[in-house]
Amino acid sequence: MTHLYELSNQMVGLQRLMEEDDLDPQVLEDTLDGLKGDIQVKAEGLLAYVGNLGSDVDAIDAAIKRLQGRKKTLVNKQDSLRDYLRHNMESADIQKITCPLFTITLRKPSMVVDAPDIRKVPKEYRITTTNTVPDKFAIKAAFKKGEYVPGCKLVPGKSGLLIK
Repeated sequence: MTHLYELSNQMVGLQRLMEEDDLDPQVLEDTLDGLKGDIQVKAEGLLAYVGNLGSDVDAIDAAIKRLQGRKKTLVNKQDSLRDYLRHNMESADIQKITCPLFTITLRKPSMVVDAPDIRKVPKEYRITTTNTVPDKFAIKAAFKKGEYVPGCKLVPGKSGLLIK
């Protein structure tokens, strides 16, 4: 089977021969028309293949979307199970679990900022986006320096779960 680039090269060669006037123009014209038809058939086949590739791309996009949803579900399940374990270790007052494959340690909770009334928080301790929220990192740093930030207090956050 002739390749498209070979047909194109033959077409260019025939067009050069037509310019020389040495050969019968009708024979050259017929041959040229035949090559144009072959190129058209090749082009149609090529575009059909491109369409098939497009279908493959669509199928891959759908698979990626489905797998991203599955990944999100699995990550959420991991987080939920870790939180479940942490909660039950706290409830049972178990600080450490050791086994041959890993060690689980219940970390003491770090202090986190609670600012229930954003209107009382000074502007230098706020981050304004679409919603105004307190800049908890700056507020926590101010508390560590011994400063008082109106409308805020330090409260215990969640304990951490270390698995080694």
